[in-house]
Amino acid sequence: MTSWKPLQSPDDYVLPASSWKGTGLKKADYVSVMRHSLPILARSGTAISSQSLHEIGNAVGVSPSCPFLRHPQRLYEEGLRFAMAQIWPPADAPELDGLADLIPADAVRNFVSATFRRFQAHPDCLRLLIAENLFNTLDLPRRVGVMEDSPVVLQLDRLLMRGYDVGAFREGISAEDLYVVILSLCAFPVASGSTFHALYGMNVSDPANAEGLEKLIVDNVVAFLTSTMPTSQGSSYTHSSQSPGMGSSVAAHLYSREYAELNDATGPLNGVSTSPSVTPGSFPVSSHDATAPTPARSEHAPREEELYGKD
Repeated sequence: MTSWKPLQSPDDYVLPASSWKGTGLKKADYVSVMRHSLPILARSGTAISSQSLHEIGNAVGVSPSCPFLRHPQRLYEEGLRFAMAQIWPPADAPELDGLADLIPADAVRNFVSATFRRFQAHPDCLRLLIAENLFNTLDLPRRVGVMEDSPVVLQLDRLLMRGYDVGAFREGISAEDLYVVILSLCAFPVASGSTFHALYGMNVSDPANAEGLEKLIVDNVVAFLTSTMPTSQGSSYTHSSQSPGMGSSVAAHLYSREYAELNDATGPLNGVSTSPSVTPGSFPVSSHDATAPTPARSEHAPREEELYGKD
């Protein structure tokens, strides 16, 4: 198992979809501002001092008039978006090439392994996200537009649906359930590594331990999906509650947005509109959506290879 490569250039980073372009910064300067800011933001939140902001500007070579360095809350919000974009592998990540050609269990193994390595490569991003969850600085569930939609739930939903189709995964697990399991395990080195080292002598930064943890996490996720244990929780262990920015099913929300964008870009798929207002059965029901009926296959419904590629 090869180790992850260190991050060396701005091109090694995934930029938030829309937010950084309004900053007036070049890509390299934007990444430098984020990298220098993240450790400070994790400790200070939006109460970052003027001195710290000037130190960031001096270290990066960015003018103090930069919007981020004049507005601490804007810097903090951008830091959260940047951090979220780093820790989950994007759909076009090189490490996920060929995922659709693998059997479902191996596809999950590759995805979890890639995710663990991204967590390892971006500890400061994870620290900031953990700090926000601990201190609730922005009260994110009540605010719309601070965080961008993450495609990871869509990726997980597709992996699960492929596994369900061939009987490889047990029923009753949603993309959100799988997200919880992967996130919790991959966050362990940053969230608990120091105290675990102090108590039990296991240094999570040791290369041998990092490799062992990766294998441990991958095996646990695959075992969770392929176990024959009976389930009684319905279609999901967890269920989304509605918020101003999200309905009852995260994956279905993302499917509807993806199909709306596809419809806008290329016209109706197979002659049928793919806008968010389509009826159930015009787009796949999320594996998380416990209340939605299982749609009958329509002659106009997208074929599996159109959604996932050929196995």
